Amino acid sequence: MLKSIKSLSFLSLFLIFTDAQANIIVDTSLWTLAESPARGGSQGITSANGNQAIQNNNANGALISDFIFDGDFVFSGFMTPTSDLFDDDDILGVVFGWQDERNHYRLGWEQGGLNDRGDRADGRYAVSSGMFLVKEVDGVSSTLFEQELFWQDDVNYRFSVARAGEQISFSLGGVEQSFIDNNFTRGHVGFYTESQTARFASLTGSSTSAQIPEPDTLALLGLVLLGVAVRKSRR
Repeated sequence: MLKSIKSLSFLSLFLIFTDAQANIIVDTSLWTLAESPARGGSQGITSANGNQAIQNNNANGALISDFIFDGDFVFSGFMTPTSDLFDDDDILGVVFGWQDERNHYRLGWEQGGLNDRGDRADGRYAVSSGMFLVKEVDGVSSTLFEQELFWQDDVNYRFSVARAGEQISFSLGGVEQSFIDNNFTRGHVGFYTESQTARFASLTGSSTSAQIPEPDTLALLGLVLLGVAVRKSRR
């Protein structure tokens, strides 16, 4: 009987932590405000109801996750360029592989015209228009993708960014692209705005990377499950 109880506990632990490895709890109230990667500034993006983030100011800023994806992952949700408080045409987007504002990938989208991306005056940042994917390494950027496609006000756009082995990919506004790149295989995800109001919602994340709990937590959970199994066996 004891052997079967131990087996049950181990199986329960395995199922619990397999599920934890697959799905990330996205709670933006735990995320950290950071500098916007191109224009600088860290104003405005705030958490809303745990699984949302809102930029209500016509301002620059980034909001970075409390968790790190290590290896393969998918991060998705909806982004909405809003116009209820300000009617502007600038940039909103997603960052991933984030180390800091000088090292990351960023997927951005704007409604304005060519060169309206807020690049810093020192010229370190690539000039893009419409939708773009930029890789930033030590403050030097390279444009992996660019298309003159522009968003519409108050439309909920589904987005997804992902890594699978050596390949990074994104999906946004009907555009899907993938690239071979190994610069940032481990990093945070997040959002950024540059002089634009926006909402980010219905956020989900999953990863194949091992999420190992602390040893004390694992031992405590094992004892709890073992106790539950013992009580059930005595009934």
